[in-house]
Amino acid sequence: MKAATQDNTPVADIERQLAAFGNVFDAEVLAATRALYRPLLDLAPVGEEQLDQPYGPHERHRLDVYRPHGPSRATVVYVHGGGFVAGDKNGDGVYYRNVGCWLARNGFTAVLPNYRLAPAHAWPVGTQDLQSVLAWVQQDRMSSGETAPLTLWGQSAGACHVASWLFDDAARGEPPVTSVAGVLLMSGLYRAQAPLPAGPRAYFGEDTALYAQRSPLTHVRALATPPVWLSVAELDPAWIAEQTYALAQALLHANGKSAPLLFSHGHNHVSTVQSLGSPHEDVGREVLRWLAAVAPFKE
Repeated sequence: MKAATQDNTPVADIERQLAAFGNVFDAEVLAATRALYRPLLDLAPVGEEQLDQPYGPHERHRLDVYRPHGPSRATVVYVHGGGFVAGDKNGDGVYYRNVGCWLARNGFTAVLPNYRLAPAHAWPVGTQDLQSVLAWVQQDRMSSGETAPLTLWGQSAGACHVASWLFDDAARGEPPVTSVAGVLLMSGLYRAQAPLPAGPRAYFGEDTALYAQRSPLTHVRALATPPVWLSVAELDPAWIAEQTYALAQALLHANGKSAPLLFSHGHNHVSTVQSLGSPHEDVGREVLRWLAAVAPFKE
């Protein structure tokens, strides 16, 4: 009987290394995961790029736009993570430029904003900044005559800000500035509960009595639209993964049906988005499936 040969493809090697990292997530794993994908990413310009567009007065009120060749299938606003105290739309020319280039290559207009960070800027500034981003996007779409659907996608802390924008009127501070066709919430924090790690604590504050009020999970309600999709990675730390399952339960009770759940086998907390534009295409296929469901492409 012939023995199975070792798979030495780049994707197989990445999968083995992600498995070796396990479900630990810290600065070392973040750097190591980025190093796995960096040499494999396609960062070639696709269509038009508009970088560092101001949407407000603060130095973090900047966004990047990646437009495809030809008509856009949809506009996707991607809100990055960073533990509420870090993260950047394009801090090193690779991450998260890879997300913008990948979306444009697949026919979507990508909008990647920065937002103000804790501890200097605490709850609910992330949600308020997202409202300002969407106001900019709405104006840009009106100016260009864009009618393709608008979708929202947040990962980690970014998913928290998107969920708060969607459900928490007090955090947003005013009615939604625009409607969206679909929302993807990827490995987010939706329930602030003591003891919090340092980053989330800097954002949600030291007063634990306010945590429930400031948690997007508390404000979940039935929504006719937009459809909400959830995503969790197999190697998310347990305390992060349970946030998605708690939100899934809340959405089930509010809407009477389950929200679609994208389960990323073999991925850790950040490899889901850092893999986009690389030969490791499994997460990308699932994101495109979500976009096809909420923004069907019309020939």
